Amino acid sequence: MAITSLITAQAIVGWGILPALVFSLTYPAILSRMALGLLSPYVKADLQKRIYAALLDGFVILSLFFAFGATGNVSYLIPSAAYALLRDSIRGQSPGKFLLGLVVINVETGTPATWKDSAKRNGLFLLPGANIAAVFLESRTMLRDAQGQRLGDRFAQTQVIEGAGAAELLKDLQELLLGFDAQIARPPGRRHRAPVRERAA
Repeated sequence: MAITSLITAQAIVGWGILPALVFSLTYPAILSRMALGLLSPYVKADLQKRIYAALLDGFVILSLFFAFGATGNVSYLIPSAAYALLRDSIRGQSPGKFLLGLVVINVETGTPATWKDSAKRNGLFLLPGANIAAVFLESRTMLRDAQGQRLGDRFAQTQVIEGAGAAELLKDLQELLLGFDAQIARPPGRRHRAPVRERAA
């Protein structure tokens, strides 16, 4: 039992604490180097929306991860990692960003993020140990940066901006349904028959 607890303690230090410390110590130098050569013309997205979107996405990731921890079934771990890595790849939006009306764009092309962009910007969150430190360091950088770009954004040359989301989709759907309802409710117009001209006798 002592050996098991020692192995567990070594694993925690080796896979958790040590990588987190190394990442935390090297983070400022990497961030300042990656800041060079990146200029974004886009306005910083609303921070409150970004926090709520991150919490929604984090809930999905943690739910799958805790299901893996409770059952030991790897089929929960793989979707959790895939979601964490590729969540911004559908038109530059994760489910959380879609609900809050945010979009990740590639700063160089001005187009929504692809699966490659998403993998680059979220890769830090899959590094054992470093991912825990990344949650705090990246959040602080996002708050302080003029465009809200964190280290992952600088790797991928991406930025989160305001865009179309669930609210706009619902508004468009509502307008469509109201227009359709108005057409159904409209009483049929009276057809005017052209006057019949009497033939001259």
